[in-house]
Amino acid sequence: MLSPVENDLIHRDPDLPGLATALNPDAFAEALRGAAPGADLRKAQITYRRYKPHRFCRVAYRLDVAGTEMDLGVRVCLPKDLGMWTNESEAARMVGPFRPGRIVFQDRALLITVFPNDLKLAAVQYLADAAQRKCVLRELLPDFPNLWQAELHCLRYRPERRYVAELRAADGTRALLKAYTARAYSRGKHNAQAFASRGLLRVAKLLGSSDQHRLLAFEWLPGRLLLERCAGPEWDRAAVTAAGAALAMLHEQDGAALCCWTREGEGKDLLSLAAEIGFICPQLAPRATELARCLALKLSREPAVRCAVHGDFSANQVLVSGGSVAIVDLDWAGHGDPADDLGNFLAQAERNALRGELPRERVASLRAALLDGYSQGTHQPAPARVGLYTAVQVFRRTRFPFRAGEPDWPQRTQALLGRAEEILNGLRSSDLQFAS
Repeated sequence: MLSPVENDLIHRDPDLPGLATALNPDAFAEALRGAAPGADLRKAQITYRRYKPHRFCRVAYRLDVAGTEMDLGVRVCLPKDLGMWTNESEAARMVGPFRPGRIVFQDRALLITVFPNDLKLAAVQYLADAAQRKCVLRELLPDFPNLWQAELHCLRYRPERRYVAELRAADGTRALLKAYTARAYSRGKHNAQAFASRGLLRVAKLLGSSDQHRLLAFEWLPGRLLLERCAGPEWDRAAVTAAGAALAMLHEQDGAALCCWTREGEGKDLLSLAAEIGFICPQLAPRATELARCLALKLSREPAVRCAVHGDFSANQVLVSGGSVAIVDLDWAGHGDPADDLGNFLAQAERNALRGELPRERVASLRAALLDGYSQGTHQPAPARVGLYTAVQVFRRTRFPFRAGEPDWPQRTQALLGRAEEILNGLRSSDLQFAS
């Protein structure tokens, strides 16, 4: 059942007639049963949703069909845009458990794709078939014949966005496989070759690529997620310090021809986010807009910095093994401000603390350990803008509760907004004390 807040959101966006179905698991399951009455659909659960008001909404579902889990993607279109996503010749050759693997509700401008069918990740369909997978892997990994018949284990799937899997050969050899959209593939391929292992820093080597299928294969890096080492009762300070030092080694690299993230671009992104949050949570619109303007103004006053950065650095992107630290998932790497990576790491800790997954007092300890390691790596003090970027990245996370469909997502959105305001106000207080 939809909450009153979600019902209100749907009523305020009549341009997307399929929203009421896509955002309501009960209504969605009923519609799907009508389209495929032979399927034993027992449960439908939303795992992710991405919403651009008056433009589109993508929703990822996990279904229980006769006791077996399966994923599918839902795209809510503007009625005038539905035709661009419903190519009949392509749909005719797609198959799936619901037969066909693509279901269209014309009256609601609603399009459903059942895994392994995907509107933007065409390679997934070939990987799901053992015979076709062997041909694809032969092309992707010509120098690794032991992986051509490897088992495939999905690690993460987000319809129309990302597919990540483990390849495991009979001899125990493992590799990481990633499927990309057309837009993301060229950047991902370039970034995969822009950095190298150095000192304690490990970066996964690119083992193979397929331009035709938009696939990249990487070496498998061992280790335990840093997030796991941060969350337990006895957290691993040395691992966090090592991660800071490894990040400094990444920042020191040239990263030739990476995309550049400018101060102007940062400001526009913040204002766009404020508009999104303001529509989803109208009661927060004035506060979100004011905070975005303040953050954008402070960033615009900072000097331009051109440094190779990870672009999405967090404890989820770090694997610790023995004396090495692997930094993974460089798809969003670019040239920008190194404080952005540090602030993003700390913003994740802030959100985890708000969710009760991390003791509040540990955030400060994580900050000290991370910055100590980073300073050891650079032999310089940590960038002065870490606090500012922590506020920026906490603000950017205000969209996460809605996207994840978390319980009480409006309250959690407000909590993140409030915490970003607190961090920014703390910076202002520090500036005043310094000035006096």
